[in-house]
Amino acid sequence: MSQKNQPKNNNGGGLVNGLIDQLFTVLPFSEMSREYVESFIENCQEQYFESEEVIIDPSSGTLKYLYFIRQGGVSGQREAESGQRVCFELDAGEMFSIGAALTNRPVASVYRALGDTFCLLFPVAKMHELGVNSPPFIEFLKDRFRYTLQKSQRDLQQHFAARAAEAQIHQRRLGSLITREPVTVLPDTPLRQALIIMDEQRTGSILIADQKNKLLGILTRHDLLKRVVLPQIDLAVEIATVMSTDIKTLTVDDTIEMAGYLMMQASIRHIPIIEDQAIVGLVSERDLFSLQRFSVGTIRAAILGATRIDRLVHAAENIRQYSKNLLCQGVTGHRLTNLVSHLNDLLTRQLITLTARDFDIDSSQFCWLALGSEGREEQTIATDQDNALVLADEATDAAMQHFLDFARQVNERLDKCGFPLCKGNVMASNPAYCRRQADWLARSLGWIQAGSPQDLLDASIFFDFRVVAGNQALARPLIEQVSQAAADTPRFEALLATNAMNWKIPLTLFGGLDTTDKQGLQTLDLKLNGTALVVDFARIYALASNITVRNTRERLEAIAQLPRFGRARGQDWVATFEFLQTLRLKAQLESGQGDDNPNLLDVGQLSKVDKIMLKAAYNVCQNMQQRLKLDYVR
Repeated sequence: MSQKNQPKNNNGGGLVNGLIDQLFTVLPFSEMSREYVESFIENCQEQYFESEEVIIDPSSGTLKYLYFIRQGGVSGQREAESGQRVCFELDAGEMFSIGAALTNRPVASVYRALGDTFCLLFPVAKMHELGVNSPPFIEFLKDRFRYTLQKSQRDLQQHFAARAAEAQIHQRRLGSLITREPVTVLPDTPLRQALIIMDEQRTGSILIADQKNKLLGILTRHDLLKRVVLPQIDLAVEIATVMSTDIKTLTVDDTIEMAGYLMMQASIRHIPIIEDQAIVGLVSERDLFSLQRFSVGTIRAAILGATRIDRLVHAAENIRQYSKNLLCQGVTGHRLTNLVSHLNDLLTRQLITLTARDFDIDSSQFCWLALGSEGREEQTIATDQDNALVLADEATDAAMQHFLDFARQVNERLDKCGFPLCKGNVMASNPAYCRRQADWLARSLGWIQAGSPQDLLDASIFFDFRVVAGNQALARPLIEQVSQAAADTPRFEALLATNAMNWKIPLTLFGGLDTTDKQGLQTLDLKLNGTALVVDFARIYALASNITVRNTRERLEAIAQLPRFGRARGQDWVATFEFLQTLRLKAQLESGQGDDNPNLLDVGQLSKVDKIMLKAAYNVCQNMQQRLKLDYVR
């Protein structure tokens, strides 16, 4: 092992400049001014370690240096609380061992070189001095997990913003701009009445259609001068006598670019939008060139005002576009999934209301439950259906069949709105998920008491249920029973924890990312190999502690209040879940419409910061899995 001191006072030299350039690419140095990065380098010495050589271990005594990996890699190994060996891997650009340096103690892990490795050794005695002069340095050392997370979130925001700038907004479908019903009248409507309707609706045009909603003509405010005022037309005449019949139309699948070109070529300001030969909307010049900036308020109003299913299909498109806009603005994780779930709830509720009207069903007769991610209010951009129906015990067999037909229509209409049918058939149209209240009480208790593999799967999906529409009183006894029975049945919690051991945390033996090759890309499934374990962890401890909230973040925050855990661990859990969810959203945003798995992440596209953060997040997941094993798996 050889040692080589860095030259002092040689800031103009190629070696120092090369080191400065390297450090500026990683945290915390990328956030520090040049003079303090130079100061860090001036106080360092460089040391070489051959492959498999121990760099430092618990027997080395109180830590004297912070180690920055300039070239090569380092593996770490320690023993967890459960007695299980924990391995991790550090790449060039990372520092260790920060915890030991801050607490003035020996390291808890054995660090070995992976191949030929060069490290910069920075004296611990100089650490606080540099931190006083350059706050980003000490802030990173004190809380590198959340500091790295914040940097990752900023990078992701820039990434999404860049995608938004690159996206050609004019290629959006015209159907996505339609937010209200078109104002139409029959051809025999008196002109005076039509003008009154235009005034009441505050619209600059009115469409004339036949009984089948087929477009016949249009009358705009611009037409009134030459068609009505100057010719002094009697306002009692039928509107058909003064309407324009030379109408330019487009379909919902045509683009904004096409509409702009047509308006320019034909010198018109309004274009009726057609779908299946019927009028579904009207796009004006103002709509087109303001490009309809969506907000929660406008989408909410469009949903609540929808009287037809096709309007809800358009609203669902707007929700997806709005969520992508929020991603581009840097809104991620908990805030985004909550907003998306809120809007999806409104849409589902309105769709159920319209379908119940079609089936002559009163909402007091049923309770519609959202399950899975929708129940936890964690819906992402790509999400399928998980739902159930609770009916009154008095429902007859004939009524049950009627409700199954109703549920099937709701499921199919949700599918049209972009929420795919559940491949596992966990939907209210399945008789297994459309039951009387007493049946549901018996079934949920059976899941807890029996605990077969299928029972655990069913319980994991169902026990995150939340009322979306209908009579909430029908679900109340179910909520109370599940909370109490699960908390009183340690065996059920232990079985859920044992089941959670099956989630694979994609880390190699040495703690690197264990990816799967998919058509030449190194990928990770961020749901099956990430968020699913965190969701299970939160659910198990929530059920065990009679914590009634459903949302994973809220469960983790509540669990962290328990004496055996603590706020610091809770913050790491939440930060890990938020980061994994954000990467899932990124993967979904970039996946194609035909992708089989929108949760698949191309690791090769990650930045250095994100790779570091992802390994740190998986280490937290590993600790969570070990905690479950320690508490429940004997």
